[in-house]
Parts: sequence; C-alpha cells; structure tokens
Amino acid sequence: MRVARLKYSHSDPLFRYSGIDAISASNRESIDLLLGGRVDVAFIPLTYASLNCGALEILPEFAIFSEGPVISARLFAGAGEGYAAVSDTSVNAMALRKLMGLEFEIVDDPIAALRTHRGVLVIGDDALRLVDSGAPHLVDVGELWQRRVGLPLVYAVMAARRGVDARGAREIVRAIGASLERFRADPRELIAEVSRRIGVSGRLLQDYYGSIRYRVSESVLRGIEEELRVFGLPRCPLTRPRAPGARGAESSPAGNGYA
Repeated sequence: MRVARLKYSHSDPLFRYSGIDAISASNRESIDLLLGGRVDVAFIPLTYASLNCGALEILPEFAIFSEGPVISARLFAGAGEGYAAVSDTSVNAMALRKLMGLEFEIVDDPIAALRTHRGVLVIGDDALRLVDSGAPHLVDVGELWQRRVGLPLVYAVMAARRGVDARGAREIVRAIGASLERFRADPRELIAEVSRRIGVSGRLLQDYYGSIRYRVSESVLRGIEEELRVFGLPRCPLTRPRAPGARGAESSPAGNGYA
C-alpha cells in the first residue's frame, strides 16, 4: 500500500520506526497525491480533507494536532507593514483569519518577508529554526486557538482514498501506532537525528515533541467539528475510533470502519 507523510519534523515519530517507505510531501502536495491515486493513504491538512471529503475516508485513529502552544506555527514579528504567510499553510492561516481578522500576502521566502511585513506566518521546520534563533513572535497559533476556542487545533488528519482496501489501511494504522510507541518509549535517538537534519537544538525538539499530539480522542473529534464550523468549511461525517478488538473492527469495509 502506498503512503504519503507530511515532510515536516512533526511526522517523524509516526514513521521513523514504522517500516513504511512513505513519500514525503508538502501540505499542498499531499492532497494531490491522494486524489491523483499516487498514494492510497496520506496525512493531509484538515482544510483539504473537508473540501474533498466525498472522495476520502478519514482514518480516525491518528491526526496531527496541539492542545496549546505548538511552536512550529507562529506569526513572527517583522519590520514592515501588513502580514504575510508562507505558501504551504492552510489551517494556520485560516485560524488567524478567523480569530484575528488578518489577511495575508502569500510568500515563499519568510526571511525576506520579515523585512517587509509586520508579521509573517511561518510553519514547520522553518518556524522551528526561527524559534531556535530567538526570533520574536506575535502569536503562537496553537496557543491562541486553545485560549479562544478551548479545543484541540487539528492540523492534519489521516485519510485514505474512498474504497481502498480496509485490511491494508488497518496495517498502516498499526505500523504508525507501533512507531509512535517506540518513539515515546525512548525519544532520544530520533530527537538527535532531527536536530542534525534541520539544524535546531535538541532541547527545542524535546519541547516541540511534547507539544505535538497524535492519538485521536473524543475531544479531538469535537475539535475537528468545531474547527470546521469556525472555518466555515464542510463538516465531513466522522466516526469514533474503534477500541482494539471491538466487535466488527476487523471486518468493517473501508466505507464503514473508518469514517
């Protein structure tokens, strides 16, 4: 089964020990890979999942979300006027539009944009590098969302193309769960790897991986529904994650067992 992961460091705990040879994709690329049939399962931004829910099944066991400050999505303080956002953000830009009434010029070079804009929304590893360098910020998106909305802010969900083999999808879910458990048992090796790869301190990554959440609960499902309501986006049908060994969990087809 073909799988895509998001290219940012937040996805490493899900895949590092999974044995899955996943394609690494940007937020914008992930939905195109899934809808174009190049992969069967992918993590995709919640915004894109909502706009394409008729073609997808949401796999409700895992998502990428925060319940407070997230560190890797911040509106950094610049030296100019107006606001900019990097081109690969959709969830975080929408959150700031809805909660702060901001509009953004889309940019590809956040460092240059900091010289020309009052604030620049940066996500992912670039944001971590800016934090590690001591760059001041105006808003941490996860912190703002928690303060205003009081529910998890979900950045990406796990989705499959509608009609994909359910048994294969369950195997992917199990492998990701095993990778996450191994990381949680001893995060030091992966933190050291990521620190070298993206050039930020291990201490920052310790804090970062403490802020990112993955396992979906009832509060996360409520958070998804509220997030889509705030964003004014379609609310895709969601089912609750089945407990391991629950009756029917192994025999459910993709259209019923996942969402």
